[in-house]
Amino acid sequence: MAARVGLKVCGVTRAEDLRDCIELGVDAVGFNFWPKSKRFIDPLRTRKLLDAVGRTSAIQRVGVFVDAPLREVEAAIATLELDLIQPHGDAPVEPYAQLAGHWKVGWIWVIRGTPELDRLVVPEPAPSWVLLDAAVAGYGGAGQTTDWDWAAAALQKLAPLPVWLAGGIDPSNAAQAIARVGPAGIDVASGVETAPGCKSREAIASLRTICNNPQR
Repeated sequence: MAARVGLKVCGVTRAEDLRDCIELGVDAVGFNFWPKSKRFIDPLRTRKLLDAVGRTSAIQRVGVFVDAPLREVEAAIATLELDLIQPHGDAPVEPYAQLAGHWKVGWIWVIRGTPELDRLVVPEPAPSWVLLDAAVAGYGGAGQTTDWDWAAAALQKLAPLPVWLAGGIDPSNAAQAIARVGPAGIDVASGVETAPGCKSREAIASLRTICNNPQR
């Protein structure tokens, strides 16, 4: 039997959606701290959301940042007990990686689009996992798939790092994406929504079933 595939639900903004993710066995949830995102949530609201649910499971808390000042990332790690940070944008990732190491949390290296594989150099300290995503305005959540053939090649290039796949994945194509690419996990936002920031329990449950029984 193929190994279970991880599932991350990004753009969580509501306590009921976080509860659903916990109950359905989602591996990680992402909170988007970029003010221009349709799924933006500020740290204060995030704290209230987390307090409403409580630290009742092993689900990982991921903070998503776009060119954020390091002091803001550090404050979020400390006050929200983040397990991982996911930096996006034009700023070099190394300072964020070093900050994660200082706080003993993980970090996610995001590769957007399909850069030349020979030019991919793993930053130091190494990420907890790599996330392959489509190059779209808004840093994810646009429902556009990346090139799965390129992603499969990137996975081989980046081994043994765990490689996750994002970009336009939903219950209708998740099994195909997993079979084509073979990722360690999938990352979804719009693919499990009824509206930006409003998640569907049924869609999440469907993806969890697919990820628990992958056909590679």
